[in-house]
Amino acid sequence: MNVASYSLIQCFYFFIFIFSIIVLLDVLIRFKSPIKLKIFFLLFVLAILVRSFFSFISTGPDQYILIKMICPMLIGTSMVQIFTNLYFIQHKRIANIYTIIAYSIYIYLIFYIRIMGYDTVFPKSNSINLPRYLDFILDIDFILFNLFCLYYIYNILFKFSYKNIYFKKIQVWTFCFFMVIFTQIIFIVLSIIFTFSNDFNLYIRIILGLALLTTILYRPDFINKNGSKISFGFLFNRNTIESKINETDFDFHFYNNMYYKNQTANLLEFSNIMGVSKDSLFNHIYFKYSMSFDELINKNRVKYFIEIMKQPENKNLTIDALGKEAGFSSRQNLYKPFKKFHGGKPSDLLYILADQ
Repeated sequence: MNVASYSLIQCFYFFIFIFSIIVLLDVLIRFKSPIKLKIFFLLFVLAILVRSFFSFISTGPDQYILIKMICPMLIGTSMVQIFTNLYFIQHKRIANIYTIIAYSIYIYLIFYIRIMGYDTVFPKSNSINLPRYLDFILDIDFILFNLFCLYYIYNILFKFSYKNIYFKKIQVWTFCFFMVIFTQIIFIVLSIIFTFSNDFNLYIRIILGLALLTTILYRPDFINKNGSKISFGFLFNRNTIESKINETDFDFHFYNNMYYKNQTANLLEFSNIMGVSKDSLFNHIYFKYSMSFDELINKNRVKYFIEIMKQPENKNLTIDALGKEAGFSSRQNLYKPFKKFHGGKPSDLLYILADQ
């Protein structure tokens, strides 16, 4: 590798490192629930970040090679968990077993290297001296990862077909993952047949890393809010969901009886009132209002808060009192929803009304 090519590759790795930080912060801020899925998104991005950082600071191909081997495993297991928790929750046990096995393999690899010695396992640049059984196990792990991803992607792209905007966004997003994985498989096959230069191999890895980060960054927005509820059993079969919810009953309990004013309002309690499951109620609300149950509650509380604030008989009441009448347990819990659904602060509106 000449000096110019080495400098260019180091610049690319530095760019990926910075880009990884941006995507990591994006996931931290924008992704809301569930925590487990958020952790796997973060672990996915963090593995790319760590790999790019150590590739950037390394002065030779053999430096930090163990870290560079572990990061792809973390990326692979995280991807399997992301797809499983988002779309195929029925395969959760199998995915968890695969993840445990993959982690166990690499923990064993670390202990093996400590026992045998780093110089024995990595005798020279880009050379790995492992026993055949360990090579075989690592190959099986790689094959299992690709089988998982290809099975999931095949189902999303070709087997399932639902006519709604959510599924179309999922298909486009999944197709991006498919292209990255497919490109990787093709490249591996071609590497067996042809001999590529080390520079070319590095450029391919850089492109794939950038593609994965871009795909995570531009994930569908509804995944950020309600990742735990997106599954083929609920999200993409809207007719089944709607048939379980009686609109008249919903309007009566939620709006006529002003359920949203209840300070302890929650999805489980209201699903019991409606006589439906939490998942059915959640998805009904999400499809109809494009928001979660808590967001719908807060939106209507803010609306009611503004209505009673405008009433002359309430002009002497404090913001705290009005907020509690609308269902907010405290003044602090009022401010954020008020800013989101109305803008500004309650005190600003109170000041405007006082001048009228």
